Amino acid sequence: MIDVAVIGAGPAGLISAREAAGGGAEVTVFEEHEEIGEPERCAGLLSIRGLERLSLEVSRSFLQNVIRGACFVTESGRRYLFDAGRPVAAVVSRRMFDRVLGAQAEKRGARILLKTRVKRVNRSGGYFVIETNRGAFKARWVIDAEGAGASVLRRFLGVAAEPRRWIPIRQLLVRGHNLDRRYAYVYFRSYLPHFFAYLIPVNEDLGKLGVASRVPDLRRRLRKFVSEEFPGAKILKEVGYVIYSGFPLSVLDIEGRFIPVGDAAGHVKATTGGGVILGGLIAGSVGRAVAEALRGGDPGEHMRMARMILSELRGIALGRRILERIPRSLYDAFLRGLSQRPLRDHLTRFWDMDFQLSALLAGRRSLYYGLRS
Repeated sequence: MIDVAVIGAGPAGLISAREAAGGGAEVTVFEEHEEIGEPERCAGLLSIRGLERLSLEVSRSFLQNVIRGACFVTESGRRYLFDAGRPVAAVVSRRMFDRVLGAQAEKRGARILLKTRVKRVNRSGGYFVIETNRGAFKARWVIDAEGAGASVLRRFLGVAAEPRRWIPIRQLLVRGHNLDRRYAYVYFRSYLPHFFAYLIPVNEDLGKLGVASRVPDLRRRLRKFVSEEFPGAKILKEVGYVIYSGFPLSVLDIEGRFIPVGDAAGHVKATTGGGVILGGLIAGSVGRAVAEALRGGDPGEHMRMARMILSELRGIALGRRILERIPRSLYDAFLRGLSQRPLRDHLTRFWDMDFQLSALLAGRRSLYYGLRS
């Protein structure tokens, strides 16, 4: 009998496993792929403060670049540069980053089973039966971190994230971007509705270039964008995945002993599609709460923290709905306003890549100050 079964060895699953195992629980992680971190489906732009909140040092093993600001490019071709004047984000290899998390989880006692796909989960009295391609396992608790497909979650709880809020991405690794490596670049194009294009420099030469939209011919529009903005770049690799831009699931109940986390639960910033940091913080709180419950303690404080972060994600999703109502023809005026004092100074001082809503309301939200350090 396993104490905690974790479905999926992405960041949310591995962080929850690390924290549960660190609290004394017997943890087994089920991962369908042959290796942790494969396939790599992420631009890998993570805030330095967020990594610290996850108890992760910025390591050379996964670090590719350091970012100090962002440049927004509108349809008119105008560029709006926001420079924090200090390192604010790390560009990481998600393959190596996930492996570091896996090593941390294993060091604390978690067992990771690769090439093990969970087909379904059934409740049997006081425990769960985990059916996999390698046989059945019994567990007292289940943390579902299976990712975007969330087939197990849909079968077991009958819920899922908003289906129309998943947005396809095509991402390239390119050589010869000729941009300043200190900044991330965001491009708004009318032929890429629903989201945007981006270039995340890996170094002076290599960059991760992507476009996201629900249009049916996304690959063709990717080529159009490349020809417009980076005609001299050489394409080295192409991958496809999806990001989430909707509200997170409200299911965060420890009583049922089946808890979804990460992409499966929509624990993603709807504005940018990033889920590693906030999703990881929720997953870590859930892992600690489960370990506490198994010890016969009170998991309430850990779950309260998870719900506070969930509330932040809801606020970010609401903010996205508001931003979607702004016509792209007004983006120049909007960004020009943000770049003027005193708002620019406020953003430079308080902006947080992860707690975006709290940063805008800095001084009024205890959550932001409680997690700043």
